[in-house]
Amino acid sequence: MKAIIYKIYLVVLGMCLLSACSKNWEDHFGGGDADAQKNLYTIISEHAEFSTFMDLLNKSGYGESLKASKNYTLIVPTNDAIAAVQDQYNFSDTAVIKSFVGYHIINSVYNVNSGADTVKALNFRNKYVEFTHGAFDGVEPLQGNLVASNGLYHVVGRPLKPLQNIFNLVRTFFADTKQIEAVNSFDTVSTEGDIIYYRYSPVWYTEVRRNMTTENKKHTYFVVDDENFETEYAKLRPFYATAYEEGNTLRPDSTTTFFAKKALLRDFIVEGELATDQLTNNLISIAGTKFSLDPTNIISRTKASNGVVYRVKRLEFALADQIKEIKVLGARPIGYKQTDKRSNTFFREKRDNEGNLYNDIEVYDHKVTSFYVKYRATGMNVAKYKVYGRAIMGLAGDPQTAAFIQYVYFFDPKLISVNEVDLYKRSVVNNLGANDTRMTFDVQPLNHGEVYLGEVTQDQYGNLPLLVMSNGTGPIILEYLRFVPIIQ
Repeated sequence: MKAIIYKIYLVVLGMCLLSACSKNWEDHFGGGDADAQKNLYTIISEHAEFSTFMDLLNKSGYGESLKASKNYTLIVPTNDAIAAVQDQYNFSDTAVIKSFVGYHIINSVYNVNSGADTVKALNFRNKYVEFTHGAFDGVEPLQGNLVASNGLYHVVGRPLKPLQNIFNLVRTFFADTKQIEAVNSFDTVSTEGDIIYYRYSPVWYTEVRRNMTTENKKHTYFVVDDENFETEYAKLRPFYATAYEEGNTLRPDSTTTFFAKKALLRDFIVEGELATDQLTNNLISIAGTKFSLDPTNIISRTKASNGVVYRVKRLEFALADQIKEIKVLGARPIGYKQTDKRSNTFFREKRDNEGNLYNDIEVYDHKVTSFYVKYRATGMNVAKYKVYGRAIMGLAGDPQTAAFIQYVYFFDPKLISVNEVDLYKRSVVNNLGANDTRMTFDVQPLNHGEVYLGEVTQDQYGNLPLLVMSNGTGPIILEYLRFVPIIQ
């Protein structure tokens, strides 16, 4: 009997909770009228003040979505709102209609957000509408949180403005600048029969273009005067020199022009959407380059769907900030003299005497004369580099406690030999200032500082293969090698 009463209690409680939930939904979203039982498409079609948007909705092809059971948020402009901006759109173009209508339809349900924190809502055009301070991209609703059977709708007296991403915006408004001509030069057109292909380098896309097109992250982009762009390009170009002929079709992504332009164009992009008062003398590009902007050089500011574009007269870059140091990590080798010494090779995570964690490699008791580990310094500019290394040994648990030396050799493409090791005898200046074909790395117990190894010159932009070699059958220990460019 008690069990039956308990079950009846649960049923009654559930009905009460369901009623309360329904009431909370209506209280929260302002629903409860007859429209709440109709889908978004039906509601729009039955309200005369939305007839213009309804006509565009039917032409866009999105109407069926608003009849479905999936939940959406619809930001619907009134007839007067659309009439006020009609001369800004070519509504005889289906693509324009899809862009306009799709910008107002949002996946999932979003009520008006009156808070200061921004809620980013993805619309049908894969753009994010920002819900913040009671508005949508700055447009305040005439009515909000109106309930339909498949979502919510908000009525606005001004349509949302479909924004271009940074990449498309600069190509639309600043195509006549040398900078955007350089951006466009990375997109190439080729034909195979009657088919036209648009191609661009994956490296260009990953390092530059993606930051201009991605919608889930904000960026600030700067477009400079032609004189400033050409001056900076001429300054950088010698540091990106390669042997590949300009205009070749085999490796167009390996020329001096390709690398120099790509490097410079990365430095016009900053993470985050910066307001004018945030444009200080301590800006840092996505490439890690410091630069400055005099506020008096700002010409215009244009909002993009994924950030903001500033048209400026010039930016100030220091060459010492643009040509960066390179670090090779010991725990990331690319090969070995022989592959049967895995049991003698240790990738370690240790804590130095100052309490700092670090990772390194130790090759110990390998019993191979002149054993070596191979590495590659990537993205080396045409410059002379000072080389420093850090290798810590003698800490608790380390089998190596006595001082030892190891050597660093660099690949020379001009050398020819059947023995791999003989290809790694590039001329260097050792730590004593003498010409040599190797750098001596003296490893002392519990030395936590860097050791100066010497200087090496890179005569073409690109990678620099190198070896770290044991002295006889001695150990190899390496946390990192650091290459610091000498900028005159």
